[in-house]
Amino acid sequence: MRYSRGFGVQSPWAYRFIRYVVNEHYPYYEYTHLNKEVYGINKFARKLCRLYFRIANYCQPKLVVDYGSSTTAYRTYFRAGCHSCHVVQLSADEKGMDKLDDLLTQNAKVDVARISLKGDYRDVVDKLMDHVDRKSLLIIQRIKKNKSTVDYWRELVDDERTGVTFDLYYCGIIFFDNKKFKRNYIVNF
Repeated sequence: MRYSRGFGVQSPWAYRFIRYVVNEHYPYYEYTHLNKEVYGINKFARKLCRLYFRIANYCQPKLVVDYGSSTTAYRTYFRAGCHSCHVVQLSADEKGMDKLDDLLTQNAKVDVARISLKGDYRDVVDKLMDHVDRKSLLIIQRIKKNKSTVDYWRELVDDERTGVTFDLYYCGIIFFDNKKFKRNYIVNF
C-alpha cells in the first residue's frame, strides 16, 4: 500500500507524476477508441500501452524512439497521447542500430525513448543518453526480468547522468533533470 498512489512521496512534482500519470485511473477520452483499434494484446501489454499514452500526453514529445518492440501497439498509444510526435520504431538487430545512428546524427535530442531489453540494449541506452536533455524521459521495459536486468537497472539509477527514477516493477522510468534531488521511487503500478 505504501508504494501506490504516491503515499509517502515528499516531492510535489514526483507525487503529481505518480498520482496523475503513472497511477491515473480516470478513463481517458481515447481509451475506448484505442481498445477497438489495437486488439490482440494481453492485459499486461494494454496496461503498459495506457501508461505510454499518459506519458506522451504529459510530456508532449516531438520525437519518440521505440527500440525492440514486437508490436505497433506502443507506437499507436504514443501517437494518440501526442498527435504531433514522430515515433520511430527500431528493431533489436543491426538494422535497428544503423537506423538509430542515422536518427541520432539528424536529431540533437530524443524526448522519450522506450527500450526493450533485447539485442544490444546497453549500447542503445548509452547512445540515447548522449542525446537527452533535462526534459527527456527514458523507459526501460522489464527491469525485473532476471538478475542481469536488475543489475543493469541499478547501474542506471546510480549513473551520474540520470536524475529522478521510478521503479514500476514492470518497467523503469528515468528523468534527466539534475536540478531535482536524485531519488529512486518504487511505485506499485
